[in-house]
Amino acid sequence: MDDLDLQLVSALRTDGRRSVSDLAKDLGVSRATIRSRMERLLGDGEILGFTAVLRDDWRDLPIRAITLIEIAGRNTEPVTRKLSAMTEIRAIHTTNGRWDLVLEVATGDLEAFDDVLNRIRLIEGISGSETNLLLTTRKGPAVPESPN
Repeated sequence: MDDLDLQLVSALRTDGRRSVSDLAKDLGVSRATIRSRMERLLGDGEILGFTAVLRDDWRDLPIRAITLIEIAGRNTEPVTRKLSAMTEIRAIHTTNGRWDLVLEVATGDLEAFDDVLNRIRLIEGISGSETNLLLTTRKGPAVPESPN
């Protein structure tokens, strides 16, 4: 990907519904260039798709955190299966370094969050964890203002 592709992807990450005309204007190129770049990025598999961010994802689950998990021995698969069954865990990522998994956790309140952490820590095969609450999102998907 060249610099224009990176700028285009960055603009789409901010708002995937932006019109081709607006993208072309902001990036200083023609609409045809934006259209052909988007088709190529989709065709090459650089852009896998587009998604919707629901108001309820942000409003009803305001407690969000990243939890780092250390797994004892060869328990990655059974631990991952148990974590996957927990609806409060939005994503599970493998990683390198001290931690084995990175979890994205979201709940409606601190009591529910505390409950999730307790259930995570009780899973056999987890030997350690560290959790960091997410306070403010400074860069992420565009979240429109609520109409209410």
